Amino acid sequence: AMSGGPMTEAMYYVLLALHRPAHGYQLMQQIARASRGRVQMGPGTLYGVLTRMEKEGLIKRSHGGAVLFESTNDETSILMREQENIKQKKIIAEIALKFIKNHDTLFVDSSSTAGIVIPLLKNFKYISVITNGIKNSLYLSQNTDAKIYIAGGVVNNRSNSIVGMDTLDYLGKMNADVSLVSCSGISLENGVTESSYEQSHIKRVMIRNSKVKLVLCDSSKFDSTYLCRSLGLEEIDYLITDQKPREEYLQKAEACGCKILYPEKL
Repeated sequence: AMSGGPMTEAMYYVLLALHRPAHGYQLMQQIARASRGRVQMGPGTLYGVLTRMEKEGLIKRSHGGAVLFESTNDETSILMREQENIKQKKIIAEIALKFIKNHDTLFVDSSSTAGIVIPLLKNFKYISVITNGIKNSLYLSQNTDAKIYIAGGVVNNRSNSIVGMDTLDYLGKMNADVSLVSCSGISLENGVTESSYEQSHIKRVMIRNSKVKLVLCDSSKFDSTYLCRSLGLEEIDYLITDQKPREEYLQKAEACGCKILYPEKL
């Protein structure tokens, strides 16, 4: 229940439908699909539901549609993150793919950035994936033939991930060929940082226990610092981004033995 009364079925399916950006007629279609036809909305009904959800602080309206509300103090809701910078994330995923081959074991964190790589894994044979992502493990089972190992622990509802001491213990016992982890921010002074203390620890363990250490970081995350320092550039092999960063980043990375990869021509 929320302050304005219980969450209605319609509101629940709007949240589900917003896992990809949509507005108007497209959003109505996605709601019908998400509810398997149980919830059919015309424009008037949809407008009313969106208005109430905005008042409740669940979403914010944009360009005739809506996106999920982003809290600045918590991990951004996964549904909101999934629709941020999709184009950049696809560019990053294509570069990351070059490091993966048949028979590899991968660490994949719970991020939507790492999630973009998942559909591309269907082209590989005998892949194993170790993850703490609930949604990412579901994507893997739906889109690939990968053998999936999911860490135990406590479910963090906002980020669709599993966290805690049990998670760290489990991941600490595993080894992988390649790690695919994202970050909240990166800066010259503080390196790779994370908004969540727990996620920061998980990413450190994944990076430490993999042969090829990849951090996926879209260009909007440069020059930002969050609560927890996860990694220094000297601890990772490749930082993959969607466009050429400032020269200072390239110099710093080179001094640390890390390579920043980006598309040479877009």
